Amino acid sequence: MAKLKKTKQNIIKKAEELGVEYEARYKGCGQCTFLAIVDALRWGEIELIPEDMEERLYPAVSMLTAGVCMTGEGTCGAMALGLALGVSRDSADVAAARYAAASIRDSLLEKCHREYRSILCKDIQRKYFGKAWDLTDDEMAHEFLGLTRGCVIMQTAKWAVECILDEFEKGNVKGG
Repeated sequence: MAKLKKTKQNIIKKAEELGVEYEARYKGCGQCTFLAIVDALRWGEIELIPEDMEERLYPAVSMLTAGVCMTGEGTCGAMALGLALGVSRDSADVAAARYAAASIRDSLLEKCHREYRSILCKDIQRKYFGKAWDLTDDEMAHEFLGLTRGCVIMQTAKWAVECILDEFEKGNVKGG
């Protein structure tokens, strides 16, 4: 098994920092969370995907922003967990797919439920900000973007990286 080139805590801290930095630069939680996770792990010498593939996935993950296409009806962009733990489409190993899903559910999703009582964007907005915005409305979206500082992007990136690093230590991460 590969060894980490940076400490686990430094990689987690990097994910939080990148979450805030990317939110200021790119705005949407889907792409910002995804980039913060992938880039923090890359900084720590765990390569989930090559940079050119990251660039190619960017348009798709950006549509996960604000609970899928700004509806508030989905989750933050933690797709990188699937890249780290998921199975290939050629895999018939149902147990491996169930393990990956359970790992994500029991770490990231459980933390979201404990902290925000939901995994839905609109519910997290209400808990975090005391209000939920209709981000499909331009005026409300601009209001929201004017007050966020990482929203929960930094927290989600941190939790996702913690989960991935825990699984990396068990030898369950693809890449590295």
